[in-house]
Amino acid sequence: MSDATEPLQPGDFARLLLASGDLRPRKRARDQQADLAGLALKRRVLEALAERDPEPEELEGTLLAIIDDLGPPKGPTRSIALALFEEWRVAAETPGWVAHLLSEAVRGGDDGVRG
Repeated sequence: MSDATEPLQPGDFARLLLASGDLRPRKRARDQQADLAGLALKRRVLEALAERDPEPEELEGTLLAIIDDLGPPKGPTRSIALALFEEWRVAAETPGWVAHLLSEAVRGGDDGVRG
């Protein structure tokens, strides 16, 4: 993982999100099938991003390639990729948020359920 003097690498960002507990369903009193499907798709995009580990300037093209590789329907994948691109931009400019993600990853989400 990058040190504090290097810019946040997209692959490191993907690994942080995968480890942070961000992919757990929220505790709700309704059917979570759609939530689970969305989280599974987000996990696939993050795993592909972590595996490819692009340079920051290659992130947008890499996400477009991941969308193509995962195939139809492309709309949900495109939406997730766009959200991840924006999250990465914020994370790259906000070291405090990266520190929060890192602490979540180290903790592993104590209860296993997001609230």
